[in-house]
Amino acid sequence: MEGCDDLLLQLEQILENDELIDEIGFIHPTQFSTLDTSFDSHSVQFNTQFFWNKDHKLAISSEILSSLYRAAIQKHSCARRNYKTILSSCSEESSELLDSEKDLLRHSKALAILSPNFHTTWNSRKLVLSKHNDVILFLNELRLSTLILSYAPKSECAWSHRRWIIKLIAERFQILEGIIRNESELVKKICEKFKMNYRAWNHWCWLVSYMTTQQVLDELGTSRKWAEQHVADNSCFQFRRCLLVRALKTSSETDKAASYNEKSEFCAILEGELKWNDVLIRRYVGREALWMHRRFLSHCWIRKFANDSVNLFLDQEMQLVKTYLVASPDEFDDTLVQAYLAAAYFLWLSKLQTSPHIGNEIHNKLREAGDLISLLVKISPEKDLFWRSIGI
Repeated sequence: MEGCDDLLLQLEQILENDELIDEIGFIHPTQFSTLDTSFDSHSVQFNTQFFWNKDHKLAISSEILSSLYRAAIQKHSCARRNYKTILSSCSEESSELLDSEKDLLRHSKALAILSPNFHTTWNSRKLVLSKHNDVILFLNELRLSTLILSYAPKSECAWSHRRWIIKLIAERFQILEGIIRNESELVKKICEKFKMNYRAWNHWCWLVSYMTTQQVLDELGTSRKWAEQHVADNSCFQFRRCLLVRALKTSSETDKAASYNEKSEFCAILEGELKWNDVLIRRYVGREALWMHRRFLSHCWIRKFANDSVNLFLDQEMQLVKTYLVASPDEFDDTLVQAYLAAAYFLWLSKLQTSPHIGNEIHNKLREAGDLISLLVKISPEKDLFWRSIGI
């Protein structure tokens, strides 16, 4: 086998020669014989026993990963020390410093690909990039993290670095609308391919603060279908909650002062979300994420329209809860869970910190619902002491 440094050099040359690589695979050596080895104009000289590069795809033999990693660690460590030494003694325009920057970026790129969760690698790139003001350089950095997330979608370091780059672009260039649109497409693609990816959804929630008002409204519309197909994934509903909070904050002063009867824009959005949530609760029985989302929506409604429509709203919620309170132990578990979630939801309403008037209305509705505590104890006897300790 060739030396570790030679193999690393070949990998770095491939990455430099083909900057549009959008997919990397670490494959068993026996699989190389099945790959198309015809000529590719983007190719450079490399050992085809360990590497394959064609049509912006890169395959690396799993046989050499440990050797590559050891070489990359060593090269990166030396390049980082050298850069810091030169940085402290040379001017920013010196050719020696520029060469050391290139070395550090080249070695850290290879190491990030081989070990996406190695924090020091990403910090080295931040150290260099923070001293530049080149949007092309930053966009290339987004491309690198996209490449890494294609095979390591839960790499917290890659997601965190991506947010750092976007924040840098926002501060220095203010050209975010297209970038945010691309970010939304990336997260959507990753969430569809890799289910229950909290880090991806967390990144999407973070992006909301940089979205325009129109983008927020567009995302509310496009994410609805995804939520309908993944009703057990609370992360999607958390994303919608972030969008709704942003819609509330960015509403005009007139909209904020509008009453329920004036049908403000936010009122229409919130009313539509409540109706949609109602449909999903009735269609998908026993899904906790739907009831948790309803708690958020109810809280928003009561806070915004406390003096206008609270009685009507509580009547509607009471009817919804009563629909599911009749549950028999002989029925399917989902039905029992639905009754449990409905009762817990209305108890939650009773604990909201609201005005005395609203509090009295909620307690009156609670008495109409009957003995919810006994129902909850019946459905989940393991929490008997907890339910009976709740004072109503």
